[in-house]
Amino acid sequence: MTRIIPSTSIVFLIALMGFTPAASANDFPTLERVKFVQECMSLNGGPTYVNMYGCSCVLDKIAAEMRFDDFVHADAFARLRNMRGERGGYFRSSKDSRSARKVLTTLRDEATEQCFVSQQITRTQ
Repeated sequence: MTRIIPSTSIVFLIALMGFTPAASANDFPTLERVKFVQECMSLNGGPTYVNMYGCSCVLDKIAAEMRFDDFVHADAFARLRNMRGERGGYFRSSKDSRSARKVLTTLRDEATEQCFVSQQITRTQ
């Protein structure tokens, strides 16, 4: 009887298939992607084809550099920094707030420039 010995590469490939993750660690949920793109488009001239691609490009670049949980954390600080009173103080002036906002703002500004997102001006006649 002939004994067949599997090659090392086949054993290695089978082992790798068992270790592949189900999804990327920085995969943002679809709903959050849609909300980001819609808000970005409304801030940059409205829902146009060009804005849709530019804004989705911005989020893709942010997602490549930041985990979703970190994005939510930084976005909350950015949105709530204008809250009045003592409650808003943490969102405005804590060290955690300032550093999270700075990271998100830097990423968003760089991505906006790289993805050519700019406000479209429409003239009324």
